[in-house]
Amino acid sequence: MPRQGILFILVGPSAAGKNTLMKPAQAHFGDLDQLATMTTRDMRVGEQQGREHWFVTHQEFQRLIDTDALVEYQNVHLDDFYGTPRQTVEEAIAKGRDLIADIEFLGASEILDAYAEHVVLIFVTPSNLDILAERIEHRGNVTPEEVKERLERARFEMTFAPQCHYLILNDSVDDATEQLQRIIASERARRQDTPGQDAHDIIDRHVFHCALVAIVQQGEAILGRAGDPEFAFPRFAIDRDTAPLHQTLRRRLEDMLGAPVVIQAEPDRRFDFVAPNDVTITSPPPEVGIDYYFKCSVPASVPAPDGWDWRSMAQVALPPWFSATMSAR
Repeated sequence: MPRQGILFILVGPSAAGKNTLMKPAQAHFGDLDQLATMTTRDMRVGEQQGREHWFVTHQEFQRLIDTDALVEYQNVHLDDFYGTPRQTVEEAIAKGRDLIADIEFLGASEILDAYAEHVVLIFVTPSNLDILAERIEHRGNVTPEEVKERLERARFEMTFAPQCHYLILNDSVDDATEQLQRIIASERARRQDTPGQDAHDIIDRHVFHCALVAIVQQGEAILGRAGDPEFAFPRFAIDRDTAPLHQTLRRRLEDMLGAPVVIQAEPDRRFDFVAPNDVTITSPPPEVGIDYYFKCSVPASVPAPDGWDWRSMAQVALPPWFSATMSAR
């Protein structure tokens, strides 16, 4: 029996380079069409109607929602809506046609829920999020407000990485392109009835080792491990099925300190969780280490637990983003 189609979904922050990797992958395989998603945003230079997207009005988009023609839809940037056409996906799966798409993380999660056996999620990001602003600005025709909005959203998007099957660090386009092509070849080989000569192409899916790192402030002091020359911050390992990160961190810190903890990060009306202040990737695939940093605070009366100590901020090497939040208050 012929295999059914695969939907390869590239997920990651704006300007991570998803479309840059997608084009050579399509050229390499020759039979990997892009899934054209629906969007209300304006067409960009070089795009074509029905190739990257179907460009529709807000009224047309609402009609698609009302008729259940979309698997999922999201308000991604400002007033720009995107959605995945149900008929296109289901026809491709039934006919054994593979598709590739760039879909934001909330939508990708819903598609995975709907077609779990046919979806491969690939998270794309540079190893350092600081370069995203430069990439976004280089696109042109982007206002400072849009740059800020996309960078803030990126911190939310990074929390989705452990839910994906693979992670690609797109620092070198050539290396990242090669990795994407290996992933596609591997997933196709997995689904062959008789892998035979393709068996050597199958690679292991990536393993994510994630942790929550808390920079806990008490007045002008920071909590760290006592006696540690580098003054390590509290760090809690988590798995990919954890509750919202900020809730898990608050619970673990409150258990540790025996006092209420405030997560000092601004919520966003589009999401039901709080984004970390920073994200670092500490090891490359296939063993992926991701640390999620949160700025927290506790009342002045809270003592340091055994093995920990309060130290003046002037004596602690704090990350740049922490200092920026201090100056912004």
